Amino acid sequence: MNTPESAAQRQLDAYNARDITAFCAAYTSDVELINLLTGEVFCSGIEQMRQRYGRQFEQCSELHCKLTKRIVCGNVVIDEEQVSGLVAGQLVHATAIYEIQEGFIARGWFVRE
Repeated sequence: MNTPESAAQRQLDAYNARDITAFCAAYTSDVELINLLTGEVFCSGIEQMRQRYGRQFEQCSELHCKLTKRIVCGNVVIDEEQVSGLVAGQLVHATAIYEIQEGFIARGWFVRE
């Protein structure tokens, strides 16, 4: 069964494996990724996601996201994360908020420190 938590975990596992096919499979085809602070949609649709994250997965061989806290409330999952390998020599503190629809991530809002 695809629960909101399992959808968020599938994408996290695929992110850490740098597996773009599995990563995109956790999202709806019309996914939107949004900067929570500015409201900017920085990724719209699965093809933009495939290009953006596929490039990141290829360029950042040490990329790894450590989940530090997860909150599940209905169809919303909030993940607090520490990301290494994204910025050389730094851990990036981030929060991701996922709206899950029918077992897939439909929208995500992100904040980075």
